[in-house]
Amino acid sequence: MVKQLGFLLDVNRCLGCGACAKACQTYNQLPSPLAWRRLRMVENSSKEHIQRFYLSSACNHCGDPECQRVCPSGAYAKRRDGIVVHLTEKCTGCKSCVASCPFGVPQINPQTNKASKCQLCYQRLDQGMPPHCVQACLTGALQLKELQDLPANQLLRLTAPVPSLRLTRPSVFYKPPRATRL
Repeated sequence: MVKQLGFLLDVNRCLGCGACAKACQTYNQLPSPLAWRRLRMVENSSKEHIQRFYLSSACNHCGDPECQRVCPSGAYAKRRDGIVVHLTEKCTGCKSCVASCPFGVPQINPQTNKASKCQLCYQRLDQGMPPHCVQACLTGALQLKELQDLPANQLLRLTAPVPSLRLTRPSVFYKPPRATRL
């Protein structure tokens, strides 16, 4: 059976410190403004409850990656472990992947004028080490898991209500935030 690796973020444990994003930026030597991992605060409130939490996001390493489907030069490949890899040497910089990804993940590197994205530190994984972002997470909120091992009833795919996003089958799940009474 082919496995599918994916990110699991427990939003109740994420402090919003940005260590994951900084580790990605540093270890991949990304030129500014390129950022493969982003952090944003989400706030939902009602008369009785308020939810504030952080979302750390990167490439979703989709089950059916749109970037791979639209790339005319074959610059994307999906490994047996589910990691979607961008092959820079094949990229022509046409921006098809940038325009088609429903998550806005591929970005044009200003130094090479080619697309780039999170590679899930596959070289580290091949050596038995975690991705830099996961290793940098101080609270263990960000984890890398085999998706078939996750208890689906306790997780949330934040993109589920949008049909076009369901089609890509993103490999990122969140433990939903707890509501706080006002």
